[in-house]
Amino acid sequence: MRTYETVIIIDAHQPEEVIEGLIEKIKKIITDNGGSILDVNRWGKRRLAYEIKKKQHGYYVYFLYEIDKREFPKELERSMRMTEELLRYLVLQIDKKVLEYKLNKKREFLKENEVETPVPESKVVENQE
Repeated sequence: MRTYETVIIIDAHQPEEVIEGLIEKIKKIITDNGGSILDVNRWGKRRLAYEIKKKQHGYYVYFLYEIDKREFPKELERSMRMTEELLRYLVLQIDKKVLEYKLNKKREFLKENEVETPVPESKVVENQE
């Protein structure tokens, strides 16, 4: 399984239903292609560093997922390219050590703040050095 992370920036002037619909659309694309979603983090509305399509604010969403298909990032990018409400997107494959670090950091954060959101234990990769 390959692990990917995707960040999208949605036009912040879109109604909440459109934003939620886009998030669900991307989740569905991932799961329909045999992927499993590890984390979806909504960063919310933020000011852009520079204007994109004459917009100054965007709604940021982060996806972390695993999928076997090598050609999947190109399929996802093609689908996102055709979505007018998206201002920008980025799809990256991440290393297993980076994934382990991110999941450990999330566990520490949840423990410190006593939040009951589970982080998948089975996704931690043992260091084989």
